[in-house]
Amino acid sequence: MNSAESFSPDYRAARTKFLEAAGAAGAALETMPHPERGPDGGELATDVAWIGPRDAEAVLVMISGTHGVEGFCGSGAQVDWLRREEHRTLPDGVAVLIVHAINPYGFA
Repeated sequence: MNSAESFSPDYRAARTKFLEAAGAAGAALETMPHPERGPDGGELATDVAWIGPRDAEAVLVMISGTHGVEGFCGSGAQVDWLRREEHRTLPDGVAVLIVHAINPYGFA
C-alpha cells in the first residue's frame, strides 16, 4: 500500500476518502453538517467515526483540521490508518474516535 494515496488535494476528496475508509473499516459514522457553504459553494461537514466497544475503558481520539490547513495532513493520516486496518490491532477495551475536519470551513 502506498501511503501517498491516502492524501488528497482538496477538502471534498479528503472527505470522500475518509468516509469510504471508515465505512470499509466498519466504523459507526455520524455527520454534523456545517451551517455555512465552503468557499467553492460546496457542502461542509464534520464527520465522526467510532470503532470499538461503546463501553471501552480507554478511547484513542484522532482529530484533523482544527485550524483548517493542517486538515490535509491529518486527514491523510486518518485515512491511511483506516486503510491499513490498524484498528484490528487495538487491545481489548480500547475504542477509537476519529473526528475528520473539525473545522471544515478552514479545511475547504
